[in-house]
Amino acid sequence: MTAAVATSVVSSSLSARALAGLLLAVGVLNSVLWLDSLDTYLEARWQWSLSTALPQAAFTPSQVLGRWLGLSLAQRGPTVAPSSQAPRPFDGPLQALPAGEYWPTLAQQQALPGPQRILFAGDSMMQGVAPLVMRALAQAHPDWQMTDLSKQSTGLTARRFFDWPHTIAQATSAQQLTWVVIFLGPNDPRDLFLPDKRVSFPSPEWLSHYVARVDEILAHAAQHQTRVLWVGLPAMHEERLQRGVAVLNQVFHDRAQAFGTDYLATEPFIGVASLPYQKYQLDANGQMVTLRAEDGTHFTPTGLRKITQALVQHLEKASPP
Repeated sequence: MTAAVATSVVSSSLSARALAGLLLAVGVLNSVLWLDSLDTYLEARWQWSLSTALPQAAFTPSQVLGRWLGLSLAQRGPTVAPSSQAPRPFDGPLQALPAGEYWPTLAQQQALPGPQRILFAGDSMMQGVAPLVMRALAQAHPDWQMTDLSKQSTGLTARRFFDWPHTIAQATSAQQLTWVVIFLGPNDPRDLFLPDKRVSFPSPEWLSHYVARVDEILAHAAQHQTRVLWVGLPAMHEERLQRGVAVLNQVFHDRAQAFGTDYLATEPFIGVASLPYQKYQLDANGQMVTLRAEDGTHFTPTGLRKITQALVQHLEKASPP
């Protein structure tokens, strides 16, 4: 090997190492600067938080950067100015319902005459239901316009990961919606991560923030004369989620009642949350049918059909003849 070739090989090797070192440094720097966002994504997507493994000081650079760039959605104020006729505050405290009881369905709205423009919003619960509801309504009402924006692993707690109040407000204004149907919740019974602290579920402070996010959706809808149908959660197999259902359904029902919107209880036909979780149920013919998927959260085709039927009936009943 000549001296020139040897020098070239050594130079190439050094250049490759330098490039690898530079890429590693950039990766580490990005991880540090966006650690807060990464933590939010992991917490929302896989229910695992870096905050449990790293000291709070590790998140300071990313939090400072987020505030400086104005990217922290947790600091975003309401999408619209509050209504001059604000509804009553949340009727707390949280209640443990007696066994067998649940928050009942509320049907407080009538749709405006003419073709309806409906938005379906929510997490993976809505992803299973929305296509079936849209298909059934389209067959009966071919002039209705329907949009499905449901997105897996979303909710109202991890707002930095996906901002439902903002997304729904944008769609309401852009499409002049007549209805918004919301079905979400299993991703929400967890701590809130604010720019400066962590708020434990379901503390009074957590509840205050969560109610405010529900109210933001309902207040914007009220200002645009958009009807809202909030779908309640059924019983869940996982104990943490079962506790969450009790909290969230009370919030959803209470805020629907306060704003004069609708609430659809799924507990009567899927599973009452104040009773032990049941995967199976007897149908009208006395046959045992499976309603819930293996994860104890989602639904089998039979369960989806039950929710679809209830949703379609509710919307049809609220629509003018």
